[in-house]
Amino acid sequence: MRDLDALRILIVERLAALDRPAALKQLWSFMGVARRVAGRLRDRDGSLAAVFDVAASDLGRLLAEADTGRAADALTDAMVQAPPAWALWLPAVFDAGPPNLAAATLRRLSERQGAVASWLPLIRQLADAAGDAGAYRSTFTHQELLDPSVAAEVAQRMLAADRVPEAAALLEAARPMQGADGRLSLRRGRAAELDFDWESAWIEVLERSGRTDEAQAARWASFERTLSADRARDFTRRLADFEDVEAEGRAFAYAAGHADVQAALRFLMDWPALGEAARLILARPDEIQAGDEDAEAWAMKLRSRYPVAAHTLLRRTAAAAFRRRDFATCDRLTSEADTIAV
Repeated sequence: MRDLDALRILIVERLAALDRPAALKQLWSFMGVARRVAGRLRDRDGSLAAVFDVAASDLGRLLAEADTGRAADALTDAMVQAPPAWALWLPAVFDAGPPNLAAATLRRLSERQGAVASWLPLIRQLADAAGDAGAYRSTFTHQELLDPSVAAEVAQRMLAADRVPEAAALLEAARPMQGADGRLSLRRGRAAELDFDWESAWIEVLERSGRTDEAQAARWASFERTLSADRARDFTRRLADFEDVEAEGRAFAYAAGHADVQAALRFLMDWPALGEAARLILARPDEIQAGDEDAEAWAMKLRSRYPVAAHTLLRRTAAAAFRRRDFATCDRLTSEADTIAV
């Protein structure tokens, strides 16, 4: 590793100071040996990968003063030889390289003959670096774009490029159908579940299209479905003074009566609404099935002001650990509960 890094330093510092084109040529060759070296050495601590990560950044710096067209040609040639490696190195190259290198390389790779599936991650990285939402979209088939998570991924890039109508069309095409009873149904052979990222993108489309009331309604509906603290915050922070307080109370009340006690408790602790969380624990102790780590973390927050709730939470979680014969966890949680004065 030391010899490799010494060679890298020799190229990018000493040789580059004397003959920059020669240094660039040698650095391309240096990057090209990565696969062969990795096949001979075990990189247990990541030190070998770190050498080439730094070299990728060095390459970007040297390319900053090179002809962009030639740099794009060379980068394209290198990428098609080792797509997985360059998928890791490209961010470092572009961070240090010229601003138009990604767009030029994207054009070269798109025009290249013999495209294979392993090029797709490269094209997507290049499209992101170049800010080309259309090129990013072109890497997905029509059928793939009907998947809500894929549609959301592409739509977010359309929104970043201020192509709101196109983002809206993508999301509409991937929206699950809803029957008269309000239930989601199957569409085009896929499970019609509302994807959280799809919802996030759709809400942004509504907001940026001036449909603010619809956006707020979608935020609240999403909160009711997911008990997401982020959704509830996004909803309340857009309300006028005093209305936000009323909405918070409505959210807390909704969570308190929710069928999923674990999701409700997580929401209240994430907010945080410790008083409401304590009341939920004491009102529905038999339904508590918190994870061990969550129970310990939540009890730590509750114990000073709501010791009975903290004690109950730990005891219930300890009992669950005992039933699954995890006696070490049971003892730990029980000991922690015993330190709380109730």
